[in-house]
Amino acid sequence: TTDQGQALLKRKITEGYPVYIITARREGDETVLNFAREHGVLRDHVYFTGGEDKWKTIKRLGIRKHYDNNKEQVDKINANTDCEAVLVDW
Repeated sequence: TTDQGQALLKRKITEGYPVYIITARREGDETVLNFAREHGVLRDHVYFTGGEDKWKTIKRLGIRKHYDNNKEQVDKINANTDCEAVLVDW
């Protein structure tokens, strides 16, 4: 939701990449759904893990690159998937 994150999101969508939001929040969080809708992310590309680690969803979906501000999640994604997880500090 930071300016840098929104700029990256917009750039990736403009470049034609399929963009997903994978959040540890609970299913149906309206803040996340509204953000996705306002920024052009398809509803079926929004995944809620309900506090569980994100790597399982990332692996199941075959995501190749993931940006996250949580070092623990980045480390788990890099250790358990073929996805390149990038730590951001925006």
